[in-house]
Amino acid sequence: MTVFYWHGKPIVPSLSMEDSLTKLASAIEAEYKGAGLHSLTRFGKSTLAEYIYAYHDWIDIPYVAKRADVRSIGSGESAMFDWFLTQIGVQPVARQLPDQKLNRIVNTVTMQLQSASARLYLLIVDDANLIEPDAFQHFITIDNALEKSGISLFVVFLFQDNHTTSKREQINKLVVSPQIRSRFLTRYHRIFGIRGPDDIFVFIQRFEDEVEMALEAGITLPRSMAPALYDSNWRMRNASGMIWEQGCIHRAAAGHSDIDEWPMKAFSLIVYYLSTRVICEPGFTGFTTEHIDQAIRFSDLAAFDGESGAVEFSDDP
Repeated sequence: MTVFYWHGKPIVPSLSMEDSLTKLASAIEAEYKGAGLHSLTRFGKSTLAEYIYAYHDWIDIPYVAKRADVRSIGSGESAMFDWFLTQIGVQPVARQLPDQKLNRIVNTVTMQLQSASARLYLLIVDDANLIEPDAFQHFITIDNALEKSGISLFVVFLFQDNHTTSKREQINKLVVSPQIRSRFLTRYHRIFGIRGPDDIFVFIQRFEDEVEMALEAGITLPRSMAPALYDSNWRMRNASGMIWEQGCIHRAAAGHSDIDEWPMKAFSLIVYYLSTRVICEPGFTGFTTEHIDQAIRFSDLAAFDGESGAVEFSDDP
């Protein structure tokens, strides 16, 4: 089954995504109330969040998922409850007391789970770096109230590394209380990027053989662009080593390490370019170095600083 973003673009499940889902499933099985995942920018955190929200078969437990916007979160208890109500689709009532708001949270979550015949309420919190320490404490209050009603809550906290100069990406170690860490952030794992030819091979294999280009299209994007090519034994994934080698050369030439991980965003653009600009060219029979170089330049892979999460900007022409 192909999973799509809300705007209709297909999601290619990478090995990194599978690793993160396995770690989340393990944390849920171990009865933690949350887990933290962290990575540099463009490594696929938001894609993972979209996948968890849209596709539920990665775990055997039926669940209701909600994506949370932490940019509007408050640190006070009443403000936190208002925020939580908004994230689960309820309009807060300003004049209500905190206890009344908490009861509305419990009642709403109960109804949503019953409606979906689900057992687990899963909240996906992207940009968790922005949460204030006091707000973290209120997650415990909400979890305690839900637990008293027999409801299981699990919060997926997605942190961005190098988000601020104060290193807030280490919030589970440096800022939050031991109680928060033990309940929500004992499991804290890194989301990796493209680590080498093997990761490239698996991604492209799924992209060209399994992932539909559009809902109910019944065909992948590469196959739709070059059907005769795919009727033969040619496969894009067989160029995985060549793509990795050229990408490392470009990154080394830009002053970066030639063996660091690549962001998923840049790599997916390489594959997209090769699929829509190269393999469909008349007379195409196989990739040249220039084909790969064109795709790498299109992706801006060399501009990504894997050590700091920064992007280097060229001078204006």
